[in-house]
Amino acid sequence: MAGSKKKLKVGLIGSGAIAREQHLPYWRELEAEGRVEILGVCDLIKERRESEAAQCVQAVPYASYDKMLAAIDFDIVDVCTQNRVHAPATIAALKAGAHVLVEKPMAMNTRECEAMIAAAKAGKRKLMVAQHMRFEARAEKLKEVVVSGALGEVYTAETKWLRRRGIPGWGKFHLKKESLGGPLIDIGVHMMDLCVWLMGSPKPVAASGKVYRKFGDRTDLFNADWGVPYPHKEFDVEDYAVALVRFEKGVTMTMSVSWAANTHDEIENMYILGDKGGIGINPLGFFSADHSSLNRTTWDWLDPEDGHRREVRHFCECVEKNLPVMVKPEESLRIQKIIDAIYESSRKNREIVIK
Repeated sequence: MAGSKKKLKVGLIGSGAIAREQHLPYWRELEAEGRVEILGVCDLIKERRESEAAQCVQAVPYASYDKMLAAIDFDIVDVCTQNRVHAPATIAALKAGAHVLVEKPMAMNTRECEAMIAAAKAGKRKLMVAQHMRFEARAEKLKEVVVSGALGEVYTAETKWLRRRGIPGWGKFHLKKESLGGPLIDIGVHMMDLCVWLMGSPKPVAASGKVYRKFGDRTDLFNADWGVPYPHKEFDVEDYAVALVRFEKGVTMTMSVSWAANTHDEIENMYILGDKGGIGINPLGFFSADHSSLNRTTWDWLDPEDGHRREVRHFCECVEKNLPVMVKPEESLRIQKIIDAIYESSRKNREIVIK
C-alpha cells in the first residue's frame, strides 16, 4: 500500500495467550508494512499489557478498555478477552466507532450476540468473529469443491475433535461463569462453524445433545503437557460433548468434542456427504464413485500459511477497502444458537427447537 494512504489505528483488548501468539504478531507485521499503527493494548494484568505494548512502535498500555476507547479514536479493535467480556467489550468498541474483530466464541449466549449485531448495524461498523479455520488452505480447497457442485445434494455431516488429554491448564477455561462451557464452546465452536459453512450455511431448526464431566474435577487427572494449575473443585464445565443438529430440508450434522477422553490418540476429523461425492479433512480429500471404481482425490501440497495470519490480514483489508467480511456475524449467531440449544438439551434431556 502506498505510504500516502491513511494508517488504520488499532487497539487490542486482552493480551493473553491468544492475542500474544495469534493476533498481535500479525498486527505488528501490518504495522511494519505501514498499513496500521497499534496505539493501545488493554489488559487487567499490568505486566502483560506493558510487555505487549512495549513490543509495538507506539502503543500505550491500559488497564481499562473504557479509558482506552475514550482516549483514542480507533479504526479497528481486536477483542481477545475471556468469553464473558466478548460482548461488553465489543459493544463498547462499536459504539466508540471502531470496526471489531472478536475472538471465538462470539459471546456467552444468543442474546449477547444479537446485541453485538445490533450495535454494529447501528454504527455501520464491521463485526467479525475470529473463526481462523475458515482461512486455512484446506478449508479454501474444500469450499471450492462444494461450490463446484461436485458433492451433489449435501444431506449429512459428521465432525469431531477429541483430545485424549488436553484440558487448558491456564486462564479461566474451567469456570462456567467466565467461559460458559468447556470443549463445546472452546473447540466445538470451531468445528461447527467450519462444517456448517462448508455445508452452505443451512438454517438450523433443532438440536439434541449431552455434555459430560468425567475428568476435569478429578484429583488423579493426568493432563499430559497441558498442566493443571486450577483447583479441581473449581472445574464446573463439561469435558466432553456430543450432539445431533437438524437443519432445514432434512439435513443433519453430528458432532463430538472433548478435552479429555480415553481414545487411542487425538482425533480431528470431518466428513460432509452428498449424493454425488463427499469431502473430509483427515485425510484431506474428495471422495466419489462411478460405475466401476471408488475414486479419491487428496491434497498434501497446500499452502501452510497460518489461518490466524490470513484472518487478521483479511479483516484489515476489509476495513481498508470497505469489503464484506468472510465470517458474517449472523452466521456466528446461528452457531451460538446451536450451542445454546445443545446445552439446554443436555439439561432437559430432550431435543430443543432453534428459532
